[in-house]
Amino acid sequence: MIKKLQRRFIFITMTCVGSIFALVLLVLNISVSYSARRQGYDTLMRYEQRMFARRELFTDDNAPLPGEKAIPFYDNDNKDRPDMNWFNDMRVSYVFYNNQGEITELSAGGNPDMTEDTLSAMAEKVLKRSKETGSQSGYLFLLHQSDDITRIYFLDYTPEKDMSMRLFRICLWVGLAGIFVILIPVIFLSRWVTRPVQLAFDKQKQFIADASHELKTPLTIITANAEVLEGTVPGNKWLAHILDQTARMKTLINSLLELAKLDDCSKSNNYLSFNLSKLVQNTALSFESLAYEYDKGFFMEIEDNISFLGNEANIRQLITILLDNAFKYSDKKDTVLIRLSSHGDKKELLVHNTGKGISKDDQKHIFERFYRVDTSRSRKTGGYGLGLSIAQSIVKAHKGHISVKSDGQTYTTFTVIFP
Repeated sequence: MIKKLQRRFIFITMTCVGSIFALVLLVLNISVSYSARRQGYDTLMRYEQRMFARRELFTDDNAPLPGEKAIPFYDNDNKDRPDMNWFNDMRVSYVFYNNQGEITELSAGGNPDMTEDTLSAMAEKVLKRSKETGSQSGYLFLLHQSDDITRIYFLDYTPEKDMSMRLFRICLWVGLAGIFVILIPVIFLSRWVTRPVQLAFDKQKQFIADASHELKTPLTIITANAEVLEGTVPGNKWLAHILDQTARMKTLINSLLELAKLDDCSKSNNYLSFNLSKLVQNTALSFESLAYEYDKGFFMEIEDNISFLGNEANIRQLITILLDNAFKYSDKKDTVLIRLSSHGDKKELLVHNTGKGISKDDQKHIFERFYRVDTSRSRKTGGYGLGLSIAQSIVKAHKGHISVKSDGQTYTTFTVIFP
């Protein structure tokens, strides 16, 4: 349970940290991409202004568009860095159309990967979209239309995209490294946070073990005295009630002591190899009389010669608990099945019974101590809600896994898998 709390604490903490990192990375990437695109459009507009101002191609009838300002080719914010204009101009391609829709001028700029056919095809797609700005086949475009001329400019967006991807990768690796660095103190912090829970849990286990030991002696004395009195006063119903309740208390105390022993992991070193097939078969055979008495179908499917390393007494107790539950919570004419099989290195023990079943809500708590699905039926059958808790402790002590499956109406199946 403590390990589960630690893992949950680590998961929640690292999920929050990872979510914040992902959000920052997303915002940063969007901001850089947006800024790069704005810079690209600004480059296209400046190129058009410089080109419009210097070329004799334009006449008075082909004046600048409203809001445009004709400036010298390098007379701009980068006049001290003419190499910047040269680099940007090398990336610009353009296509001009007349008012009949014919191409009057076309230039691929300094892009060796751009052909005239490719450029004209891209321009045709831009005309169909009828947008002034956007991207087409990885290029940014700028569209200006007037009565007698249509101008389309393309900018090779590769440097900006490469810059964005490099920044994204750098941020990603730095963030992952930061998350890994944060994970180390979070692991130690989880141990510190769960330490009070661990101490309380240890004290609870110690109290249960001590209380159970202390109760055994007076309970034994009460039982012995009641048996002596029963011999002298035969047929006394009060003595019969005392003996009945002391027997129930003895069962409960033994179950609590068994749980305390199973919680002590130091006993896991006493494991020996034994024939699991024979153990399951011999334990199951003792329930045949019970099946006959209550008119229930009992079937065994046990694979031969399956060896297992573990505590034989505990495994026998596990089988007994699962079969006992299957018989208790199945009705007359119902069926109980026990199956043992091996799948590679894994061994699977299955106990299935038809009957009332277990609801989904109860399945979440079925292995908790003192939890009973049906309190009234448990009282009649003598249950305390500890059997399945003991079964789960036995399975965990053997590094296995136990699960329950039921439709809540017609069947219940317990499956145990050992490595």
